[in-house]
Amino acid sequence: MLVSIGKREKRLKNEKLLTVNDLTVEFRIGRRRKIEAVAGASLDIGVGETLGLVGESGCGKSTIARSIVGLQKVKKGRIIYSGQDLLQCTKQRMKKIRPQVQMIFQDAVASLNPGRKIGKSIEEPLRVIGWADRQERGHRTHEIMKAVGLDPEQMASRYPHEFSGGQCQRVSLARALILRPRLLICDEPVSSLDVSIQAQILNLLENMKRRFELTMLFISHDLSVVKNISDRVAVMYLGKICEIASSEELYRSPRHPYTALLLASVPEPDTAPKKQKKGTFHGEIPSPAEPPPGCRFHTRCPNAKDICIEVEPELKRFAGGRQAACHFPL
Repeated sequence: MLVSIGKREKRLKNEKLLTVNDLTVEFRIGRRRKIEAVAGASLDIGVGETLGLVGESGCGKSTIARSIVGLQKVKKGRIIYSGQDLLQCTKQRMKKIRPQVQMIFQDAVASLNPGRKIGKSIEEPLRVIGWADRQERGHRTHEIMKAVGLDPEQMASRYPHEFSGGQCQRVSLARALILRPRLLICDEPVSSLDVSIQAQILNLLENMKRRFELTMLFISHDLSVVKNISDRVAVMYLGKICEIASSEELYRSPRHPYTALLLASVPEPDTAPKKQKKGTFHGEIPSPAEPPPGCRFHTRCPNAKDICIEVEPELKRFAGGRQAACHFPL
């Protein structure tokens, strides 16, 4: 019986729920200049899988998330959800799809209406999609509040300013889950929380994933957090995906120099005298408005050669399904 369950889980993860192909997003700077926040990024997420998306601040992680849920205009590319290109869907079709793709934001407090009681905030998505029966909406709201660890009798009538950051993140999670989505996008949901509260929210996300059979895109700059929650990890640098691999493989043996240096920069809890780590970053992050030619990481890469300056590397597949965009993979 256990073997059959394992085979079923593997099959589900091989079935793609979301595919982002060659996504490009631009922002204007003044009247004439433009910046490519995302430059031809591609990734996919299997049914029931958690894909971690990591990278330095400003690399385009949140822009990808906002593009998927329709909050950001896309210049070109394809976003395929359950076989349908979201960028080509009609408004009527998108109205049916949107409840299936929900997002929780980094600043949970700011994402809530300060003048609305949290019970009403959690219930609001049901009203928007047309649940007319107030009693049914109230029942579903109480049910989902209990699921995320909030007492509906005591907390439904309170306002956001009466809650801690961790409690507000639970409210945001309840608001996202009340529509029973298939895909949940988490945009740095624990980065502003204390370490102990982070662990509680991460455990809650894992429980909710199993309970509601969720597929998740988990965005963070904290590599230790991503390692513990993700099945696979995609590494992003300056608008480009530079490596994708299973969590275990990526942390054990990264193929892209940027991934290796990113892992080497993670602080280790050790009171003994420390030796300087091999491989450290040098140079500043280039401006996204004027990205370097060739490989965008070559200005900081210790292994850069002439070809890295001249030719942009493609995201190539290696054994085991992992991918890396590097002329000289490790």
